[in-house]
Amino acid sequence: MASLFTLSGCELFETISSSSDDVSLKPLDATFSIYANDPAANDSLEQHLSTGVLMRVFPNGQYTLSFDADSTHEAPKLQLYRLIPKTSTTYIIGNRTRSLEATDSAGRWVYHFDCQESDLAFWGTSLVEDGEYYSGEVQNLRFEGSGSNSLHFKVNLIVAGSYDGTQDNVSLDSLSRLMLEKFRSSFAAGGAVVDTLYLHYASERTDLSNFYPDNEPWLAGKSSDDYFVSELGGWPNSDAEPDIYNALDIVLVHRIEKTGILGYSALFSGNFGGGDGSTVVIGTHYLENNSRETSQSALQIVLTAIHESGHFFGLRHTTSTTTEVSNALDKSNVQDGLEDTPHCGALIPLLANSEVSADYLDMPSEVMPRIVLAKMGVMCPDALNPMFPISADDPEDTEAFTEDQLEFMAKMLQLYTH
Repeated sequence: MASLFTLSGCELFETISSSSDDVSLKPLDATFSIYANDPAANDSLEQHLSTGVLMRVFPNGQYTLSFDADSTHEAPKLQLYRLIPKTSTTYIIGNRTRSLEATDSAGRWVYHFDCQESDLAFWGTSLVEDGEYYSGEVQNLRFEGSGSNSLHFKVNLIVAGSYDGTQDNVSLDSLSRLMLEKFRSSFAAGGAVVDTLYLHYASERTDLSNFYPDNEPWLAGKSSDDYFVSELGGWPNSDAEPDIYNALDIVLVHRIEKTGILGYSALFSGNFGGGDGSTVVIGTHYLENNSRETSQSALQIVLTAIHESGHFFGLRHTTSTTTEVSNALDKSNVQDGLEDTPHCGALIPLLANSEVSADYLDMPSEVMPRIVLAKMGVMCPDALNPMFPISADDPEDTEAFTEDQLEFMAKMLQLYTH
């Protein structure tokens, strides 16, 4: 069962010694995570690559890490170490998996490597020059990954607790059909194919001791300590229906116990196999002003699911929110880095003054939710993109993914194991 782990800050590591015929310099920390194919600016990764960033690699993936050559230094070795999760925020540093020499290509130092792990793995980096941590410049860092996995995937829609309808009184069966239709049309232009959607009820999970009664509303963040309801990810595998396990798991709850939050997913989840990071959580209702509950229409629910699934595949908001910039510990990271998704420079200061933004600060750092705000009196060029952080006033106005977004998600789908 695959798991995703994040670090909330600079953590000390316990180490497992490893011998080698050259100098080994273990990562000092992994506060920052580097994701394959992520085009977003993040100066902090460049500042910390030498002494340690966290890298997630998938089985049979082919990877390239590169940055501009520094003429005042020799090309350093890139050392990669296996990180063994100890808790949700700490790792034991295991054996060194790679010590790579750079090749010089058009003024860039390039490192190529394949992942031969059997499952999603976590590696930490260090750059070594003359037996010391590399002290030269790391600029224009790129980390690229490619895979050969299928562009086809399936969706599990898992109902946690009671289904209490939608604003437009759509049945669960009709909601499921609408979700399958919209998912297919949204991803098709990029080559991805949604084969089918399976509808499940959490109350049927006898292995969970009837923890999800179908006559009570499930409130994410209140009904249990597991904000992501991750135990519902990876619907139990069986010989009869093995494909259901390796599917995109969307958990439908009554509501999320944060004002204005319609849904959430961990960014770059890519975990189709159950466990941490394997679920997208969507509410049929949401809270307004910490008290009043409002139901969503079926289309709003489906579009929220598509938005959060975009995060699952690695899409960032077209314009970052104040909290995202804060959580990234990097003020350079304010947009998604894709060329055909415009950026709204006025959004961040507006959200900084928002009551919803203040409540949003309490969200877990790995959560990238879609939020609802009142009209802000400003027009954003990316306002109707599916990955804009604020839902459209009229869901019918929401536009399609751009070519760059579709190409990006297709590349990640081929990298993720499923």
